Amino acid sequence: MKNYDAIIIGSGPAGQKAAIASRKLGKRVAIIEGWDLGGSSLHTGTIPSKTLREAILDLTNFQQKSFYAKKDNSIHQNEVSITDLSHRVTMVKSHLKGHLQKELMKNDISIYSGHARFLDNHHLEVTLRDDEKITLHGKYIFIATGSAPRTPKHIHFDHKLVLTSTDLLLMDVIPRSLIVIGAGVIGCEYASMMCILGVKVTLVDKNKRLLGFLDQEIGSHLQIALEEHNLEFIREKEYTSIDIVENAAFVTFKDGSKISADKILVTAGREANVKNLDLEKAGLGLNEKGYIDVSKSFQTKTENIYAVGDVIGGPRLSSTSYMQGVYAANCAFSKNVCKAMSIYPYGIYTIPEISYIGETEETLKAKNIPYEVGRAYFYEISKCVITGNKTGLCKLLFDQKKFTVLGAHIIGHGAAEVIHIAQLAISLNATIHYFVDHVFNFPTYAEMYAIAARNGINKVILKEKEINEENKV
Repeated sequence: MKNYDAIIIGSGPAGQKAAIASRKLGKRVAIIEGWDLGGSSLHTGTIPSKTLREAILDLTNFQQKSFYAKKDNSIHQNEVSITDLSHRVTMVKSHLKGHLQKELMKNDISIYSGHARFLDNHHLEVTLRDDEKITLHGKYIFIATGSAPRTPKHIHFDHKLVLTSTDLLLMDVIPRSLIVIGAGVIGCEYASMMCILGVKVTLVDKNKRLLGFLDQEIGSHLQIALEEHNLEFIREKEYTSIDIVENAAFVTFKDGSKISADKILVTAGREANVKNLDLEKAGLGLNEKGYIDVSKSFQTKTENIYAVGDVIGGPRLSSTSYMQGVYAANCAFSKNVCKAMSIYPYGIYTIPEISYIGETEETLKAKNIPYEVGRAYFYEISKCVITGNKTGLCKLLFDQKKFTVLGAHIIGHGAAEVIHIAQLAISLNATIHYFVDHVFNFPTYAEMYAIAARNGINKVILKEKEINEENKV
């Protein structure tokens, strides 16, 4: 039996950083990965899906179409092959896996390829790839096993016609038509990608709006953009069954209507990947939502066990998982409760891209906070016009009296990159004047902040002028 100060189960974003942070503190560290180094984030989640998106944008010349496209702007099935798309995904995954392996080895972290299960709160049995079983002892154990696509029991996933998001990445041919069940983040991302490839996509959801948590104006812009790409959105409709008949898949709805397509992608959310971990032997279980409960320092109810990443539920972002891993290691070994991550951006990699941080108009109204809106449309921004990305919006929300930045919402090319300027402003409690008092490189996407800020400030000035004139009367 080998002894370690820290054993990390899972090598995704949270596990990687927990392992390296523990090692930087001088601890003896081991990491266990039951599948492939990098976890689902690298192999079936964030990295391959975002790489696929970039490959689609490049191979279809999506951004250049506004300048160089033929009259027929559609993409035909034979223009982009699955081999073209897979090539880039494979190269990126291989590179990042190799880099991760080098990083772990450089930090002298022991790597075990196998499946772990708890024997008690300090001991793990690991079944290695050759079926050999070994036992490891850890002073502290970090659960970072991530999540997997939720597969409702009433749906038969044959993984050929009825797919999970993992199956979609393994397709051997681009379908002519696709039904996507669920207009959440994953459903909308894949639906938008397939549209750009010329696939006839039908997106189905029981709700009135897609991505209902978005600022409503941004969500409307997304829906319009997707419909312009020939996506059909069937809203407020629930299905009763999904069936396979010969080489086609059918969805039957409560009202008796049916639709069919070559393939159906079911996006029913994700669930904690804890199968066969035997959590109960460590005194742990899952909450009513199906995740592991943790404190602000990511400590579970078993004192020496911490949990980080998707396995604890939201926000289920690689970016926050990285930070959770670092914080948990520091909390475990330094006993300091880390500062909670209260301000962080969300990135949604639909086409067009969306990123936001802070309040929405809807949350500000609910809190009765007086606010003003500044907008910059992409067609106003020189860089966007130059690059062929004229469709988009930057929306800034700020306090009507104090002028402090309360939220930022961007839809359009590069949204996830430029959102960090707003993140800095909100973190520093800056006013909207921050954006007009500083010089931005020109032409750049960042210029959108100055345009949106001036738009918002001018609205406040105009309203004050109108109020003064009314008072005079």
